[in-house]
Amino acid sequence: MKLNIDDIIASLQNLDNNERTRLQNALFELQNDLDLKEAIQEGLADVKSGRVSSHESVMKEIKAKHNS
Repeated sequence: MKLNIDDIIASLQNLDNNERTRLQNALFELQNDLDLKEAIQEGLADVKSGRVSSHESVMKEIKAKHNS
């Protein structure tokens, strides 16, 4: 069974509210860092495999989608 951040923090009975908040913030920041690192690795793999689009083609697609 996989526990989430709230379950882990709730299991730590000796923490006061300030410590719980600080721990929760640190864990959220860590998860954000891990998510960012994963997204960067995916992007680098896309570039290495040639799965890229030019800036111009992406902007044309965005403009076409939102100006219709």
